[in-house]
Amino acid sequence: MFEIVDIDALGRIGKLFVNNKQMITPNLFPVIHPFKNVVPASDLKEIGAQCLFTNAYIMYQNELKREKIIKSGIHNHLQFDGLIATDSGAFQKYMYTNNQIEINAEIIEKFQEDIGSDFPVILDIPVQLDDTHEQAKEKVNTTLSRAKDNVRRRSNKSCHWVGPIQGGKFLDLLNKSVNEMNSLDFEIYAIGGIVKAFLEYRFDLTTDILLNVKKSIVPNKPIHMFGLGLPQYFSLAVACGCDLMDSAAYILFAKEGRYFTLSTGTEKLDELEEFPCHCPICCQYTPKEMKALGEDMRIELLAKHNLYLSFSELRTIRQAIREGNLWELIEQRVRSHPSLVKALHVVNNNKTFIEASEKAYKKSGRLYISSESISRPLIKRYDEKITSNYRIPKEAKFLILLPELDTRGANSPSILSWISQINNTQLIPRELLHVVFISDFYGVIPLELLDTFPLSQFESITAIDNNDDLHQNSVRKALKFLNVNIQHYEKCGVLIPEMFLNQFNEIKKFSSKNPIHKIFSLLQAKYASKISNFTNILYLLQYFRTDGMQ
Repeated sequence: MFEIVDIDALGRIGKLFVNNKQMITPNLFPVIHPFKNVVPASDLKEIGAQCLFTNAYIMYQNELKREKIIKSGIHNHLQFDGLIATDSGAFQKYMYTNNQIEINAEIIEKFQEDIGSDFPVILDIPVQLDDTHEQAKEKVNTTLSRAKDNVRRRSNKSCHWVGPIQGGKFLDLLNKSVNEMNSLDFEIYAIGGIVKAFLEYRFDLTTDILLNVKKSIVPNKPIHMFGLGLPQYFSLAVACGCDLMDSAAYILFAKEGRYFTLSTGTEKLDELEEFPCHCPICCQYTPKEMKALGEDMRIELLAKHNLYLSFSELRTIRQAIREGNLWELIEQRVRSHPSLVKALHVVNNNKTFIEASEKAYKKSGRLYISSESISRPLIKRYDEKITSNYRIPKEAKFLILLPELDTRGANSPSILSWISQINNTQLIPRELLHVVFISDFYGVIPLELLDTFPLSQFESITAIDNNDDLHQNSVRKALKFLNVNIQHYEKCGVLIPEMFLNQFNEIKKFSSKNPIHKIFSLLQAKYASKISNFTNILYLLQYFRTDGMQ
């Protein structure tokens, strides 16, 4: 049973209950060798592993140990009392393109049942990145045929089968695989054929595949990604719907002397003077001390660090989901590599789909920390609502455009003063005035919506150049709103102050790069007879007063 506890974007905190054991998601299955385990299972559990992934094919091939494992069971063999998943051997054929590896689906799947695997995987045929469409189609059809055969012949009800989804970059085949697997009884659906894409840092491709699967897969089952082991990608993958992942990267990279970080990806141990991490390994050793150790010990310690970092990142992601801050975390993480920024562009193309899962409200204000924040689904939701649901107050005759400053609403001394003068003016009835703020991220924010989510509390960077993304975003969105609604007003006054009082009670010069300058210029060119700008709020109000009103 899979119970969803909390969500943010498409990311889900869930509880997976299997065989009287529980696992929280999102989570990682560290891949271990069934006989030559570098990091002991007891240490893996101490580091944070609730689940392991190992290879049934390697165990089955060892005739001397095969019967012993069947008799004792996989948990006793690995000395691990958590959840264990087993691969059928398809990974070996996929990674090493070894056609000499002969595996019988019925035999290897029965073996996984016999050893008591919690999550056995059927014998699929992963699609390769360089496969033609015809080659991929044949592999997808064979995998689907084997999945149906597996459902018919299962015998151990304690085994909760993993159903691989294949198709790779061929989205028509991927959708075919998803649609047919949806009708089959699998506890977990796993996306295959993407390990080599991860190794080549093709995060845009893997993200596109994940989102296409997520759009059609049944929503009440976890989605697993085979071979996802780079922690800087975890947050983005989770936000796009990944619940579970497995990887041997922690040990494979350790064998190459590579050290996981979140800020710069992986680092070579030989190039480190200090460890930037505070895990138990990095607190106990310096890079120099670790390099002086024997090879086996050095690999084990590096592998443990890589796992500590991986599980730490998963805890960070789960907490971000609880707090509604997953997008903020993603925007920090993608800065570690250009390929991750490229993958975020794929997410932007799927904003409508992701927005449908965004919470209506979150516990705290938003932080817009980069130009990528413009594309958040939450902002897309606001854009749609301000266009389709918002109505100008029917009494309003005059529009006042105010700029955003260093902070907003009651936190800004200048804005507080402006609003007070508007609300208490004796020059013109208040109900005739409609006040709208020009915002870098939202385009326009009507005053009456200022205390609503997500407008009530947010911190953001500001436009610094007339050609930057924020500046253009603000101008585009504001003009879209104003061109549709300006006919409702007799006049429009734009406040462009020379100076303002910031939140620290310091007098500052108003930026010549603020988008309100450009917006006024464009509006004046089109609506010259009904728009004017002012440096003082009192002068602006008098502009409306001179309209012949008594």
